[in-house]
Amino acid sequence: MNIKTKERMVTKMSRLWTLAALTVVAATGFTSCLKNSDPQPQQPVTYVAFVNSLGTEYGVDIFMDAKKINSDQFKYGAADGALFTPKNYKIDFKKFGTEVLLGSVSAPFDTSRYTTLILHGDGAGAGVHRILETWANASTDRANVRFFNLVPNSGPVDLYIGETRVWGSRQYEDFVTGQYDQFTANNLGTFNIVAKGPGGDTLAIKEFSLAARGGFYNIYYQGIDSVTTGDLKPKISVMPYQQQ
Repeated sequence: MNIKTKERMVTKMSRLWTLAALTVVAATGFTSCLKNSDPQPQQPVTYVAFVNSLGTEYGVDIFMDAKKINSDQFKYGAADGALFTPKNYKIDFKKFGTEVLLGSVSAPFDTSRYTTLILHGDGAGAGVHRILETWANASTDRANVRFFNLVPNSGPVDLYIGETRVWGSRQYEDFVTGQYDQFTANNLGTFNIVAKGPGGDTLAIKEFSLAARGGFYNIYYQGIDSVTTGDLKPKISVMPYQQQ
C-alpha cells in the first residue's frame, strides 16, 4: 500500500525514531502503504505510526481530515508510518471500502513529535490508543520494551522475556490510562517471548532478537481469544522502532 498525498505522554527528542516493522504476518516486516503528506524540504514535520490490531477479517481505511491516505486495504497486523505537516487532525479508521466508522482521534500533531496510534478491539467494538512518544528515561545500552494485551476477553496475561516475568496479570485495555506507555529496559539478546495465562499455561510464544542497543520495541499479545487457527489466533508480535 502507499499513503497518498486515549493520549498520554510517554521526553527525549534529541533522538528521533521511526517505525521499522511489525512481525505479525511476515517476519521480514511490511511494505509502506502510506504516503507522506509531502511537507516541503526543511519544513516542520510530525511523525505518525499506525498499527492495526483490530481482530477482524476485514481491513481498514485511514482518513485524515476526511481525506483517505491509504491506497490499499490496511489489514489486521499491519503497521506503517509517515511524515505529515504539523497541525490539528481528525483521523478516522473506517471499515475497508465502506463508511462504517470504527474509531476516531482528533488532536494536535505537533512539530517534531512522534505519535503512535493503535487500533484495537474486534467486530463488536473498537478503540484507538494514542501515544505521544517522548522516549523518557530510555536506556542507551540495553533494549527498551513495553507490552500491550490487545486480545479482547483474554483474561490476565503474564509476559515473559526468556525466563523472566517482566509483566504480570496484564488485562485487555489496561493500557488506556497510559500507565503502560513507558518503556522498560531489558537485556540484549535473542529470547523466547511468552504470554502465559493465570495457571502458567502458554498462550503464545515467539522467538525474537532484541538486538538494537538503545532500541525501542512494542510487544503485543493480539488476536481473538476464541480463535484457534489462522491469522486471528492469539499470537505474540513485536514492533521495533528504528533510529533515524
